[in-house]
Amino acid sequence: MKHYSLVIEPRLVEEIDSLIKKHGLYSSRSDFIRDAIRQRLIEIKHLVGKKLDEEGKQHEEEALEGEFVDQAMEEVKFPGVH
Repeated sequence: MKHYSLVIEPRLVEEIDSLIKKHGLYSSRSDFIRDAIRQRLIEIKHLVGKKLDEEGKQHEEEALEGEFVDQAMEEVKFPGVH
């Protein structure tokens, strides 16, 4: 696995830490963040696929880029995150 650096609002880190401590669902912040990224990718791919179906286009890898992803990300914003 490769290491990446990212900037996260302190409030979000506190929420993650609290969730981990309270419920023990994840062993670390990294596990939580990896899972959150996976879930977000699934949501976006689903929305992109749905949009493509509505427009009668074929599902292609290239469709995951550009305006479809931008629109999908706008539609599935997490509450309280700007």
